[in-house]
Amino acid sequence: PYLAPPKKGGKVKFRRVPADNIVMRSLAVRAAILFILGLVLVGTFQLAGRLRPQPVNEPVRLPYLQQLVLAFADRYQGRSAIVVSKSDHLLYYCENGRIVENDYWNGFMYSFPVKVSLASRWYRTPEGLMFIDSKNERSRFTLFLHLSVPGAYGIHGAATNLASFLNKMEYLYHDFNFVTKKDDTRGCVAVENRVIKYLYAKVGVNTPVWILP
Repeated sequence: PYLAPPKKGGKVKFRRVPADNIVMRSLAVRAAILFILGLVLVGTFQLAGRLRPQPVNEPVRLPYLQQLVLAFADRYQGRSAIVVSKSDHLLYYCENGRIVENDYWNGFMYSFPVKVSLASRWYRTPEGLMFIDSKNERSRFTLFLHLSVPGAYGIHGAATNLASFLNKMEYLYHDFNFVTKKDDTRGCVAVENRVIKYLYAKVGVNTPVWILP
């Protein structure tokens, strides 16, 4: 029932509203509420998708950088080649002019690029074209690929005193990251232990390395 306002000097009168009108109004209100809730949920899911962190092993798509890498690798057809981008903290490994992807070796699946750690704030990682001029399996790091620039610069893994711990963690978690969490070298390019093992086995002396700014 609907309570109509009384006229001056009149009595309060009741007017009956048809039941169909009440039902229609109720349905309209519910539909509006559901529509608003739907918009809120869609906005929430979109925001969550934007804020979702990328998995560690998810390929990073940098078309321009990949073009540079492939052009460099094409110059050394039939050989291995390594490209490091300092600004992107990425290392590419190429064979026969192609970036290596989905290569199963020694219990791990390898796809490049991979993350790297570079020089800390007090040091500087060299740039330009260079070559691997020696390989050292007895350094204080887990394998060492020395670069042909003045100084003790190279590509290496973690310190040897952490090798046992990291071997266990990488065996349990194939995407475990420790070395590349922050820039903490004296100018070298550091990679995870499983990565340096792969590179050490694959590359030889005179492998070209191009370190980009």
